[in-house]
Amino acid sequence: MRVLIVKTSSMGDVLHTLPALSDAALAFPGIRFDWVVEEGFAQIPSWHESVDRVIPVAIRRWRKAWFSAPIKAERKAFREAVRAEKYDAIIDAQGLVKSAALVTRLARGVKHGMDWQ
Repeated sequence: MRVLIVKTSSMGDVLHTLPALSDAALAFPGIRFDWVVEEGFAQIPSWHESVDRVIPVAIRRWRKAWFSAPIKAERKAFREAVRAEKYDAIIDAQGLVKSAALVTRLARGVKHGMDWQ
């Protein structure tokens, strides 16, 4: 089973999400995770043995020059990284508009997270 976790920030929130991965690994042997996280915290998810790939996002930095050529190239690389895999589940653990926007339009798979309806 392949799962994408979207928990971009803050450091404490990212750290506190790690035990959920351990619980999932116990409940579902062989489960593997990819994780979308703000670039400043990108090392943290890699500490967990069930995380295969960390996909850094730089929304905070990108906002400053959204339409510049280098930022456009980074955003394109991010989109391609997220779309590269079909996931069995995509979990928006952030529950914010920015994380929902990252997930709903880009990632391929069944999406789970805050429902505003």
